[in-house]
Amino acid sequence: MKLRELIRGLEYAWIYGKKSAEDWEVGGISYDSRTAEKGDLFVCLTGDANDGHRHIQEACIQRGVKVLMVEKLMLDGRMIDFPEETVVLMVKDGREALAYVSAAYFGHPAEKLKVIGITGTKGKTTTACLIRGMLEAAGCRTGLIGTMGIQIGEKEIPIKNTTPQSFTIHKYFAKMVEEGCEYAVMEVSSQGIKQKRIQGIPFLVGVFTNFGEDHIGPGEHACMEEYRYCKSCLFRQCRMGIGNLDDIQWSYMFRRATCEKYGFSCHCEAVGGEAPGKEHVLRAEQIRFLTTEEGPETTFAVDGEEYTLHMPGLFNVYNALAALQVMRCLGVKDPAVKEYLKTAQVKGRMERILLKKKVVCYIDYAHNAMSLENVLNTLRIYSPRRILLVFGCGGNRAKSRRLEMGRTAAKLADFSIVTSDNPRFEEPEKIIEDILTGMKEACPFQKTDAPEPGACGAWHVVCDRAEAVAYAIKEAKPFDVVLIVGKGHETYQEIRGIRYPMDDRGLVERAEQSAGENTLR
Repeated sequence: MKLRELIRGLEYAWIYGKKSAEDWEVGGISYDSRTAEKGDLFVCLTGDANDGHRHIQEACIQRGVKVLMVEKLMLDGRMIDFPEETVVLMVKDGREALAYVSAAYFGHPAEKLKVIGITGTKGKTTTACLIRGMLEAAGCRTGLIGTMGIQIGEKEIPIKNTTPQSFTIHKYFAKMVEEGCEYAVMEVSSQGIKQKRIQGIPFLVGVFTNFGEDHIGPGEHACMEEYRYCKSCLFRQCRMGIGNLDDIQWSYMFRRATCEKYGFSCHCEAVGGEAPGKEHVLRAEQIRFLTTEEGPETTFAVDGEEYTLHMPGLFNVYNALAALQVMRCLGVKDPAVKEYLKTAQVKGRMERILLKKKVVCYIDYAHNAMSLENVLNTLRIYSPRRILLVFGCGGNRAKSRRLEMGRTAAKLADFSIVTSDNPRFEEPEKIIEDILTGMKEACPFQKTDAPEPGACGAWHVVCDRAEAVAYAIKEAKPFDVVLIVGKGHETYQEIRGIRYPMDDRGLVERAEQSAGENTLR
């Protein structure tokens, strides 16, 4: 693509180089000097830990970049020495410019898709996956970008961030268009909004799930006010906005928005302000939490029609409501949507595995005390015989998290099998020792065999995660629940900088096989 086509409509100042360079062919776009290639346009981004302006020489001299897009002309009090035979364009915001030129480079693919964005503190991943599953069930080819990676048809591409850099977003939007997708569903993180990764994307629908304290600190958000504000920005660039009316922050999210407003609720009245008209609100009624031979089941009614979920808990009713409201806004009325919801599962998010001896196993991503508490309290609603919890904590993270998770496990689980998570550069035994300190503070039990129901606080240490899962399944009796948390959808265990293949689903299956049952269904 010629440079003039790439920057058409972009606000910039031509700082250095001949204007005839507008006719140069740009081979690609890069923002990391380590991956820049000859003929690329290199966008210099200023970040918390790094500054692309410091790598201009590397990008141009070693990598062959000829076009630079910069935010500043001085570095450390001195003028930047731009290499000869380069073109330098100056922009106000490099991240915003990157989003613009990336969209142009790939032919503005977002404009050829119906894009649905989901933001919120909790529930983004589950809601996004439910929306994609419903659309696919209704015969609508749909791509997904989020915590689970990028999914286009049967292809799955891992990514590091929930909302990746704008170049990556448009690259895979373009692939979705090539594959015949009509819709694109994406999780929109507050950090992604703050760093302009979704700048210029014309969202058809935006969804707000809920709001809580999270992501405050260095490299994230300075305060709760900034965190909340960033999330609200999604609803300034969508045509239809859907909000959780039971969350007190819903009215703030839509205060400055001009989109058409819709809502969902599990209560009779909205919280925090005037709700959209009744015809724009989806409300769940007659919510019931049941226990069947196949484990926990939740039912609820919407406009007199009953829906069934095998994903447990009230929070999953909210997630399902959000997805159903999206379907209504899109005019998708296929009965396959309701059937899909009966069997819907999201990898690593209270993902259910049924075992022959009437034991239900759940795999979840809960990796802090708040999430663990929510999951354990949710399962208690269904009155299982016992909850056998398998958990650990990640290395090179705050010690306080280990103490808090230990306290939570001791108070709310019947029996905890403490094991290794992602130890990273720490010794697993030291991490476990910290967890046990929290458990002993909360409940002064000694190491013991699995107790009978009601004897909360007991624990057993099995450092090897595969052996810990096998131990829990061996100890489980009919109508027990085995809950394995911390890694969820992850398919690796990180030890001293190396990621070794490990999947909790595979550990459960092998545990069953080694017990001679081989009866997963």
